[in-house]
Amino acid sequence: MGIGLFFGVLIILIGLGIIVNVIFHISIPIFKIIFGLFLIYLGLKIMFGSWGVFFPCQGRSGNVFFHHRTYQGLSGDSKEYNAVFGKVMVDLRDIELKEKVTRVKINVVFGSAEVLLNAATPVRIRADAVFGGVQLPENIGGGFGTSTYQSKNFDESKNYLAIEGATVFGGMAIRYQ
Repeated sequence: MGIGLFFGVLIILIGLGIIVNVIFHISIPIFKIIFGLFLIYLGLKIMFGSWGVFFPCQGRSGNVFFHHRTYQGLSGDSKEYNAVFGKVMVDLRDIELKEKVTRVKINVVFGSAEVLLNAATPVRIRADAVFGGVQLPENIGGGFGTSTYQSKNFDESKNYLAIEGATVFGGMAIRYQ
């Protein structure tokens, strides 16, 4: 599924548009639609940094596009999770804090994310929401702007988990379990 598939689909759409126009006399703005699809494709490529596949980063760990995926612990070296038109569930209850600050990024665009934490893990959370919702532990949250949370056992001089979340037209729930 590479760029060849993308342009192959575009050529098929042009052909179908011409046939619909000739047979049914329905004028569909084919080139405007194709230009819009191309801009969306290009935007996804730029956002997720992959120029060689149709759905950027779909196979890489931590990325979900148009479906649901569950992760236990951290997703390899990236420590980043992205959900675009899908749902990601990240279970961080059993992680080891080997570094001073273990950073995890969670981004949601038109989707949802659920993060499970262990109450014994010291954590600092900063989550931004734009036209979406963020639910942090102890019912702290919001629908627009920045929400922050620090666990009761948080100590900046000891190892801790730092979660950075961003939600655009979606939802994120971070809770203890």
